[in-house]
Amino acid sequence: ITIKRSPIVIIRTFAVIELVVFVLYIIATMLDSYKYELYISLPISNLFTYETLKFPFLSLVQFVVTIYAFFRWYYESYTIHPGSISHRWGVVLRKNKTIPLDESMAVTVSSGPIGKLLHYGTISLKGDAAHKIVLADISRPENLLKTIEQAIGSEIKTINASPDLSKLIQEKEHEKLEFKSSLRFDHREGKVNRNLEKSVMKTVAAFLNSRGGTLVIGLDDNRNPIGLQKDYQTLQRTDKDGFENHFTQVFNSMLGPEFRHLVNLSFHNIADCDICIVQASMSGQPVYLKTDGNEYFYVRTGNITTVLKLSEIEQYARTRWFY
Repeated sequence: ITIKRSPIVIIRTFAVIELVVFVLYIIATMLDSYKYELYISLPISNLFTYETLKFPFLSLVQFVVTIYAFFRWYYESYTIHPGSISHRWGVVLRKNKTIPLDESMAVTVSSGPIGKLLHYGTISLKGDAAHKIVLADISRPENLLKTIEQAIGSEIKTINASPDLSKLIQEKEHEKLEFKSSLRFDHREGKVNRNLEKSVMKTVAAFLNSRGGTLVIGLDDNRNPIGLQKDYQTLQRTDKDGFENHFTQVFNSMLGPEFRHLVNLSFHNIADCDICIVQASMSGQPVYLKTDGNEYFYVRTGNITTVLKLSEIEQYARTRWFY
């Protein structure tokens, strides 16, 4: 099946072109003397008057840019094949990118306020570093997900790029939801505690090994926002990017970089406090927590994270991944 971007894209582009042309026209009116001098230097100044050339020139530029924008939209498409997806684009130089599809890919669906109103959004498919593709501004992306599932041959787990923090706070912890006060700063002891990083990674590993889940970082035991500022202050880069970079370093060390694409971090501000929402999708293979020279296997059982024994891991893996 071949999919094109929503017609809203071309309408939006035309609106931007009109705005740019209007701004350029206003600027051009301020430079009449320079434009006239340029006109005088042209060979055709003897054939056409300045006023005759001024408006057709602007219209011609607008027409050419509009036609190019239209063909750029027209020639861009996504094609879903059994087991793969292709992205074709380009007007003069045609380009093509194809990546394989499999159930271990992280699928993120996002839609802005206008997109929700007009029923279009973006689907991001991410495997390893080389296997990533973004289906931008697709009409009714939720319907396309079903087609992608058919191409993969199994159900896919999506990550909402804009989770509703206010609704999450109102929920109790359950199999797919947990809350943490920080990533590494111990608010009780007033210093960095690396065991907190291990605790966060245990939860993330359990979500990956189970049915996925959401971890909210930056709330106290009563769900009041305390933010990430204390965590920020322990990092070399004291902001959201520094926090995510450190999270990735810890993740890669304890769980493995091959699973990082299955986890999405988003930041939200409430009561002037930054809150991090970690969304983990279901992994297509077992994920082990590596720490202190050992490996541990965690799953979610109700609202707690449970470590399994070796004999239990085999049975769990048999029912979870091997049919």
